[in-house]
Amino acid sequence: MPTISDLFVYPVKSCAGVRMKEVSIVPTGFEFDRNWMVVDADGNFVTQREHSTLALVKPQLNGGITLTAPDMEPLHLSANGGGGPVTISLFGEKHGAMSTTPEADAWFSKYLGGAFRLVKCDPATLRKGGVQYPERDAAPTSFVDNYGVLVISQASHASLNQKLPQAVPMNRFRPNIVVAGIDEHDEDYFTNARCGDVGLRFVNPCYRCSLTSIDQQSAMPGLDVLPTLSTYRYDEAVKGVKFGAYAAISGGVGSALHVDSDLDVDWSF
Repeated sequence: MPTISDLFVYPVKSCAGVRMKEVSIVPTGFEFDRNWMVVDADGNFVTQREHSTLALVKPQLNGGITLTAPDMEPLHLSANGGGGPVTISLFGEKHGAMSTTPEADAWFSKYLGGAFRLVKCDPATLRKGGVQYPERDAAPTSFVDNYGVLVISQASHASLNQKLPQAVPMNRFRPNIVVAGIDEHDEDYFTNARCGDVGLRFVNPCYRCSLTSIDQQSAMPGLDVLPTLSTYRYDEAVKGVKFGAYAAISGGVGSALHVDSDLDVDWSF
């Protein structure tokens, strides 16, 4: 039976993740997931694709959020606080967000070497998901690329590593839920899943980008997995390489998911 083997939250978009034993469910996905994001002076979102050293920014959830990075003093932020309204650009779309603190802006500007700001998701102006897909689902999202919950199976990861000249860790793919107990790429065929009160509605495959080539421990270019993945996971219809499945929350807001819990899955083969 499909079982949750790992849970991850990524509080700041494109920064390191936090491994969790349980996560609370909010309308956009996991509580705190991609609630914060770095933008440049023009409000354009910034990721590891432009600044790979974001991988070395490590968050801790402790009632608020504490960020650490090499040669930087820790940065402490309130989990719920937000400043004035700002406009950000995410994949070319303008959205409302909230400022954080001058200290946070200065921290990221110093760390990345330029003019940057840290912004917070505004629950009043949630985005519609799937900006990179031709048909967009109405699922509300935070600062994720497309949809709120990314699911990858242990078997899919193991199968890829068998094909690579050297194994790469799961953190290259930044999943929210890692699933055990299914065969490789069976997550492609999930339509709905339930775990207690929590419901997941599967929306689209995840098509992978160059971020998968960045070593998350060193923030340096590592083995590029896309050429290998493209030999057996290339989708001609969208000209992309798929690995993992996106889901949206369909029920259970206010409930929690726990590691080692079983998933009751509906399939579409």
